[in-house]
Amino acid sequence: MPKLQQRVIDGPFGPIRISHDRWPSVVARVQGSGMPTVTVVPDRDHGAMNINGHTVPTSRKSRTRTAVLGDRTYELRSPSLRRAELRRNGVLIAHARGSFRSYFPGRTIPGLDARITWSQGIDPTDVAVGQAMVLAFGAGAPGAILRTLFFWVDNFS
Repeated sequence: MPKLQQRVIDGPFGPIRISHDRWPSVVARVQGSGMPTVTVVPDRDHGAMNINGHTVPTSRKSRTRTAVLGDRTYELRSPSLRRAELRRNGVLIAHARGSFRSYFPGRTIPGLDARITWSQGIDPTDVAVGQAMVLAFGAGAPGAILRTLFFWVDNFS
C-alpha cells in the first residue's frame, strides 16, 4: 500500500491541502476551504482531472493545456522553461513559477514545487482548478530544455 504524502500551502482563500501518493500510480488531491475537491493524475502529456467526482475534459495543444468546466475554459500556457500563465475564459488569473527540481528524472508530479501568484477577481473554483492544473501538468515548458540543447549542438558542431 503506497504511503500518502501531504503538504499544506497558502492560498488566497486560506490553506490548501495537497495529498498525493508516489507509487505505483500517482494520484494527487487538492482541497481547501470553500473549494471543490479536485483529483488529478499528474503527467505533462496525458494527465487527467476530476472535480467532486465528475470528469473534467482536458486537452493539450503545443504548450497549452485546456480544461473545460461548465461555462469556464481554463488554459495553462507555458511561455518559458519555468513559468506558466493560467487563464479563465481568456483572462489572466494567475502566474506560476516552477522549479528545476520538477525536471529531475523520476519526478512524477511536475508542479509539486511550483509557486502561484493569483490575480484579483478569482473564486475558490478558479483556485482549485488552477492549483490542480499546475500540479498535474507543471509550470513551464519541458521542451525548452531540449530546444536549448539542440540549438547549442546545432550551432557549435
